[in-house]
Amino acid sequence: MANDTVKEPPATGIDPAPLSFKETLSIVVAGHIGVRKAEQRAEDFRRASGVRIFLAAALYFSIVVIGLIIFVRHVSS
Repeated sequence: MANDTVKEPPATGIDPAPLSFKETLSIVVAGHIGVRKAEQRAEDFRRASGVRIFLAAALYFSIVVIGLIIFVRHVSS
């Protein structure tokens, strides 16, 4: 597990701006696909709001489920 270490950025005394809802939604989708690097995930966790992540994940989950329902109904008809 020594390879799982994440380098912390140097402390500048300035907090990065929080992620917008659009950026939060994009990290949820990228996380589902599995294309985020460890450094990017660490940055996301530092900047993202837990409530926004929950809402973005719920929205994404709803879209995927509704899309699958529509797809199955279309294929089975």
